[in-house]
Amino acid sequence: MKRNLFELGFVHLDDLIFHETCDFNRVCRLAGQIRKDGHLKNPVLVTGFSNGSVRPEKNKPGDLSSDEKGKLLVLDGVNRISALKLLGFPDVLVQKTDYSDENVELTSWDHLIFNIKKDELIEKLKRLDLEMYPCGLELQSTNGGLVLREVEGRRTCPERSRRTVDEKMICCLLFRDHSGVVLHQRDSSIESRVKNLYRIIAAYRTSWEIYHSGSNESLLSAFDSFEKSSAINILPIFKKERVCDLASRGVLFPFGVTRFVIPQRVLGLEVSCSVLGDNAPLSEKNLFLKELLSYRVKSKKAKFYQESVFLFNE
Repeated sequence: MKRNLFELGFVHLDDLIFHETCDFNRVCRLAGQIRKDGHLKNPVLVTGFSNGSVRPEKNKPGDLSSDEKGKLLVLDGVNRISALKLLGFPDVLVQKTDYSDENVELTSWDHLIFNIKKDELIEKLKRLDLEMYPCGLELQSTNGGLVLREVEGRRTCPERSRRTVDEKMICCLLFRDHSGVVLHQRDSSIESRVKNLYRIIAAYRTSWEIYHSGSNESLLSAFDSFEKSSAINILPIFKKERVCDLASRGVLFPFGVTRFVIPQRVLGLEVSCSVLGDNAPLSEKNLFLKELLSYRVKSKKAKFYQESVFLFNE
């Protein structure tokens, strides 16, 4: 059977479960923005979820409702959902993806840290009683690229594509002077790793923004682009199955760690607050959505970009 290009639909907020915590400051800002704009921008990204694992794609096209035993796991949009709950809305528009699809990639964000001195941050990290090793950026002789290494011949700090190799590595902080520290825990427990991420992020929680470096070369450009930035926390990549397992046990990641990359992501589809707040059955809302999508396609107001793009209106 030919699959839809994407699956969109309205679902009840109560049918959604989180794999990460929300950021309350961002939630309040979003709630105010939604109230001001009168609409929600971009569908929330979800996948089927049941008994601690992703649920096979058995729903009919356009039917995104959860079954009696299952829920929908939120992959991206925890702050938007929390903002809608704060505003008292019952439903949200979601895009459902097949979590088992090899093209659905789980990577990580980085945290760009502002207005904190290197010595002050290191002192805070020392109080956490974790193993800390110095590291720095070196020029690689083979291809002239930059590589992040621990000094004194210790292990290479894993590149973005290899950050799942060392289960004891929690994260790596790089400073403006190109020096850094790698933080390790003494055991390989995934629960301890998540707990320690909370503790580390708390050391700079009042002054950071999500950032995606993509490569070691772009780490340096971040300092050039943001004058008040003082450090970057390079976060680990977790395995997709670990995220589901932890969510089923109520263990949530800190906000801004996991980053899901999916093909055919739907962006720019606005839903008015009047539709979100309507107490009409989901079937009626999804019928409205079907008609809206049909109109957008027929009037050539929907575009698919195969290549990577930059958006300047987000």
